[in-house]
Amino acid sequence: MNKLAVFELDINDIKLTIFKYTPNGYFCIDQQIVEPVKLTQDMERDGYLKPMRIQETITILKNFRKIVDGEKIENIICYTNPIIATARNQIAFLDEVYKTVSLYFKVLTPDEQVTALHSAIMYSFAMTKGVIVQIGDNTTEIIKFNRRVVQNSASLNFGMVNLVDGLKNKTLSACMDSVVEVVSKELKKLDWLYNLEEDAEIIGVGEVFNALGKLSRRATRYPLDIAHNYEVTNESFLNVYNLVRGLDLDKAKKLKGVSEKRADLIAMGLAICKAMFNEFIAKGVKVSTNGELYGIVAKNLLGQTGEKPLLDILGYSLSSINEFNPTNINIDNNYALAVILYKQLKVLHKLTRPYVKVLRIAASMCMSGKRISYENYIKNNFPVILYSNIYGASHKDILLSAFVASSQNIDDFKLSDWIRYKDIVSDEDLEAVKKLAIIIKLATMLNITNSNSVKDIACDVLGDTVILKTEVERDATLEISQAMSIAGDFKKVYGKNLQIL
Repeated sequence: MNKLAVFELDINDIKLTIFKYTPNGYFCIDQQIVEPVKLTQDMERDGYLKPMRIQETITILKNFRKIVDGEKIENIICYTNPIIATARNQIAFLDEVYKTVSLYFKVLTPDEQVTALHSAIMYSFAMTKGVIVQIGDNTTEIIKFNRRVVQNSASLNFGMVNLVDGLKNKTLSACMDSVVEVVSKELKKLDWLYNLEEDAEIIGVGEVFNALGKLSRRATRYPLDIAHNYEVTNESFLNVYNLVRGLDLDKAKKLKGVSEKRADLIAMGLAICKAMFNEFIAKGVKVSTNGELYGIVAKNLLGQTGEKPLLDILGYSLSSINEFNPTNINIDNNYALAVILYKQLKVLHKLTRPYVKVLRIAASMCMSGKRISYENYIKNNFPVILYSNIYGASHKDILLSAFVASSQNIDDFKLSDWIRYKDIVSDEDLEAVKKLAIIIKLATMLNITNSNSVKDIACDVLGDTVILKTEVERDATLEISQAMSIAGDFKKVYGKNLQIL
């Protein structure tokens, strides 16, 4: 297994992230360490990075380098925040880092930041048009894309930190009101932000949106602890914003989900969000846990494969999960059989097209519970699927897939578990889960030898009996025998007897 080490040097911390990756472009995080450092502190006095901060930074980098050398990692990427480029001694600083730690840091340009952010979203969301927003300490990046291509972008010179200057004698609420007013005026200068198409999505990246997502999930008692692709609605945002705005700073620091040291800055970030909701965010914002780091790594590793731009986000995500956590099934064959069964049984299940995505996830991860243990692996499928960081699917899709894959033994399904998620799922979904669970179990049994013996299936419904006629390339006695073992569950769900020939 190959490894890639990425050093990120920001104005507030240094981060080392080690990725595992394969030659065909699949990757995942293996380890991540973050150390705080105020590299640019006091730089505003004369424009120079201070010697003490430089030495602190180099000491941390030396220790991080020991980890990388200890694992014999040769593939290394180092990059730093564009604000470092404003320091008068940035060249001397980066030269010293290179001489003492043998790390060459690239200072990202605003254009490179846009590319990295855009790549991060394109590799982790299945959407064709929208706006990406990242609120940093000193800048805010806004990117509009259509057909997955950047149309317009802007790097605005305000963020959580620099908007607070001159407001320190005001109350928290007065500061936030002032920030909303300032930002709204700046946003109005970006003509291309307005009149967005109805199906355009807004994606929020970075610390502010992660904190907003946490506060929103807590306020709404959202039953899933999943940050990526969580949607903060207009109503939920206003509730969180008004809550924070009404607090004094000491109380704001005690908000669960927000770092105490950064609480005042997060409040300013929410004020920037408020201006955006006022101006162009009509429906809500989806939170992305993937930012520049993910975009840089994806572009670096996927670019090496020489393939076309990634379009099947869900397929890539599921294959990547299986690459690093393999089970003893061919997920492509399993899904292919599941689709055949889904089509052949459509006259009985009558499910709509959106459930195909649920079917795909469940078919690909129907044995993922073995990562916990073989015993009760079907039940274990539920938490594994729920928290596997699946991209290209909504929270509802992932939740339904977890229920499908963990309900392959119909008698193990518990309505009490289902009710916990009643705000996300419906009665129609309940019936769909049971029907899809049977399809997944049938597909898995017909693929049990991993020999791709069953190539096609035809279905005949004769009265109270369903006959599945298999087209095989080699002996499929075991596959058919195992599939017939679930005839009892088939009748409970579909109300008909099952025969497989």
